[in-house]
Order: sequence, then C-alpha cells, then structure tokens
Amino acid sequence: MGRPVRKVELGIEDAEFADVYRREVGYVWRTCARLGIDERDLADAVHDVFVVAYRKRDSFERERPARPWLFGIARRVAADRRRRQGRVVVLDFEQHSPPTDEAAALALRRAMKRLPDQQLEAFVLFDLEGYSAPEVAEMLGLAVNTVYSRVRLARERLAAILGRKR
Repeated sequence: MGRPVRKVELGIEDAEFADVYRREVGYVWRTCARLGIDERDLADAVHDVFVVAYRKRDSFERERPARPWLFGIARRVAADRRRRQGRVVVLDFEQHSPPTDEAAALALRRAMKRLPDQQLEAFVLFDLEGYSAPEVAEMLGLAVNTVYSRVRLARERLAAILGRKR
C-alpha cells in the first residue's frame, strides 16, 4: 500500500535541447552573473552550464520546466568557479532589468558579494527570480522553512550592509 508510482518521461532530443538553449540562454547568463561569476568569465560559465546540461539531458524530466534544472547546474558551476577564483561577484542587472538608480544597483552588487553562498542562492531565486518558497526548496533540496530563513537572513544582512533598518 505504498504510493502510486508515477512514470517519468526522461530525456530530451537534440532538437529540443537546441530550443531549450535558445529559450533559456539569457536566464542562465543572468543566473550565473547573480551567483557571482566574474563578468569576464560569464560566457565560459554559461557554456559550461549547457555542456553539463547536454551531457545530462537524459536525466531531464520532460514534463517539468527547464529553469529549475538549469539553475541547479548553474549553481554548481558557479560554486566551482567561485572556489577556484575567490569570491568576486559581478551582477549585470542592466542587461535584463535596468535599474532605476545606478548607485543603488552598484551598492546592491557590492552588498550581495558579502552574502554567504546559501543565502545568496535562496535570495536570488526567491527575491530576484520570483520563484515561490516551495519551488526554491525543491530546487535547492531544502525544507520550505529553511528557504524562508535563508531569505530572511539575506535580507537582514543586505539591510545591515546597506545601512537600512527593517
């Protein structure tokens, strides 16, 4: 009397993968930038994400959206690169969502550079990408309350760094 087993259709064909690439390359670029990949290395990091995705395309669940799957890959690529290069965060908000105040965007980029990786990932997904807490929890393999906690801690730390009280 266990749970019913759901048949999951895995894998993605080359033509479908090319469509995913065209549709999501901007998202992967923005995600890598927000996760701390140096601007000079963004193109290589995005390439690495799609190379890994292509190699793992047989594990892709077709009925699910590609973004959470790609975020998971980008997250690991970004973490590997940060470990190799040190912690340099360059966020390119201008390319996808122009800031209304350049000084505020620069201050936010600098403040986000000081967040721990776990808080940064939750903050990016929840506050910047607009995923729900349950979606973020699934993407990061966390409990929903842990997501809320990490986002709260990230917001508090950013507020403290930026000199604002909540």
